[in-house]
Amino acid sequence: MAVWITSLLAFSALVYTTEAFRCQHERDLEPGTNETNFAIRPQRSLDNKLLWITNMNMFLFGSIDNPQNTKFEAGFYNDETDELVYKVIIDCQNSAWKTMYQPKRGNPKRWRSGTIDGGCPTGEFDLIATIGCLDYQDDLHDPSYPLPCARMAYFVFNGQVLEHDLQQVERGWGIHTVLGSMYAEELPVYIRTAKTFKARVMREGTTFNQEAYGKCVEFPTSLHENCEAAREYVLSRSEYLNSAVSVPSMAPMSMLYQPRCNADNPLIFQTEQPSVVPDGSSFVNGQGFDTCCCSYTDGFLADCRNNLGGDINCAYRGTAYEDFKGRCTKYNLPMRVFDADTGRYEMHPIEA
Repeated sequence: MAVWITSLLAFSALVYTTEAFRCQHERDLEPGTNETNFAIRPQRSLDNKLLWITNMNMFLFGSIDNPQNTKFEAGFYNDETDELVYKVIIDCQNSAWKTMYQPKRGNPKRWRSGTIDGGCPTGEFDLIATIGCLDYQDDLHDPSYPLPCARMAYFVFNGQVLEHDLQQVERGWGIHTVLGSMYAEELPVYIRTAKTFKARVMREGTTFNQEAYGKCVEFPTSLHENCEAAREYVLSRSEYLNSAVSVPSMAPMSMLYQPRCNADNPLIFQTEQPSVVPDGSSFVNGQGFDTCCCSYTDGFLADCRNNLGGDINCAYRGTAYEDFKGRCTKYNLPMRVFDADTGRYEMHPIEA
């Protein structure tokens, strides 16, 4: 069954760092990269609880030059033993995919397999791995249907959920029974034993150019020059109910949050970004708090605050929102400025 689913910036005058659209980790890879890996470090809430098995997304972006030869793999590994936990193999030559896991004994075993709808077109691709249960679902707290969050993960390739046998919860309302949220089936392995994500080109024809992870959204670096395209991309990969191609309950939930574009020029990002994914560290007693950020016109974020102390930082109307707009005014310029002498984009921090 194939299912289709519709930077934080810390700065000073001298020191600054960039991250993705509220991701824990983001990196543009060197041209021609055919192997990469990064450590996964679960966030903790303000009450010091691990946020590992709630919704977290891994992003891998790349370019396919030769679909007839492209084959690559990506997935989760044990950082201590370097042993496979769970991975997907994308075989563009045969328009096929398969997932594999490592049992307690013996060699890796195939879990599920299927066809890549439409094959692998030449050009940019994206692979998203989503792990754990969705943060917002009431089913998480339903004792009659305890979800195996630590054994839940699935991959999304160019918008196609690579999954079979989707699970759906039956919920009773008086004499009526309705089908509730949709979930990936339980895996034979615990995903949270994996603290490393790896990707490797198995047959030439593709390269990797960007990676990220976190309770976050992410979009290709090239789309920092086109807010409208970035927003369209995020919505096309998200559970966003107003999107014409959304599939409820079976998409990277974090990507419901999306970039806001300038009303007069949709190519540039709005300086106020009130729909940023909730700050992963701003969970207390299971409750999340809205996060909002100021944004440069190329979508790199700055001055992010949350509503942990009350609805004073992030609001859609009233005095708090006007204060939010006011503090974001100075970011009305690109963070990266093209230097004709060097032929490169240079960072353009603002003094605090």
